[in-house]
Parts: sequence; structure tokens; C-alpha cells
Amino acid sequence: MLNNILRAQVAELAGRVNGQVEESLGVLELTVNYPYALEALTVAKDFADVPCDFLHDLAGMDLEDHLEVVYQLSSLRGPQRLRIIARVERENPVIDSATPLWKGADFLEREAFDMFGIVFRGHPNLKRIYMWDDFEGHPMRKDYVIESREQRAVMRVRKEGE
Repeated sequence: MLNNILRAQVAELAGRVNGQVEESLGVLELTVNYPYALEALTVAKDFADVPCDFLHDLAGMDLEDHLEVVYQLSSLRGPQRLRIIARVERENPVIDSATPLWKGADFLEREAFDMFGIVFRGHPNLKRIYMWDDFEGHPMRKDYVIESREQRAVMRVRKEGE
């Protein structure tokens, strides 16, 4: 019964935000374009009777023609689970931050920024989390160029004074 209530509310939300609903491995998925992501997350967090109010994970994905931000949601009060997938433009990957809804999104968004170059508008401290500050590029993007095996095989020696 809970699942039917969640399905109905996700279907209603999908109509409101021009989203698509599917089910994958027993989890409902709502796919939206980036301008609707924060609205979808806000509504899902406050669903009547079946709130998806806990952010388990947030990850970036590169699908070559576009990027995605995947939000894994569940409930602190019930068994419901929901995955919200926000499509982001590849050339201008900007999306609203989920940190106003969940403080735990902070480091997850920084990771997606560092690895994929996705900019989270309104994030309180958006900076690299793994790579050094002057590192160029985003290593998890499919168009990121890595050095050849020959270049990696060459031993790098530090000069004195460096």
C-alpha cells in the first residue's frame, strides 16, 4: 500500500516537473531536467504519508551527451526509496545546490564538482575536495585526457629544491 501511495505521488510530481518515471531494481526513478531538480527534491522530501526525507547519496554521472546528478533518497519513517536523476547540460553544467534541504549534500556536491565539473549554484563552499586547487580538468568525465602508458612509465624525479 505504501508503495502505491509513493507511486501516485511521484507520478503527480512527474507531471508537474515534466519528468519521466521508471522503476529500476525495485526503486522508483524520477528523471527531470536540471531546472526542476530542486523543486522535485523539495516536494519529495515533504510527500504526505511517504516522505523521502533522507539523502543517502548524491553522485555525478557522465553519459557522454549530457551529465547527470543522481540523488538516492529514502525515509527516516518508512521503507520508501526514490531515486531522482537530474539531467545537466554538458557544456554548462550548473544545477541548484541541495544543501538548503540537506546539509549532508555538502561534501557529496563538492565531490561531483571536483570529479565531473558540475557547479552547484548556492553551495556554501564549492571547492575541490580530492584534487589540488590548480588541477586542470575533471578526472571522471569521459572526455578527460589522461597521459599515455609510455608517459606514465617514465620515472619522474624531483630536482633538488623543489
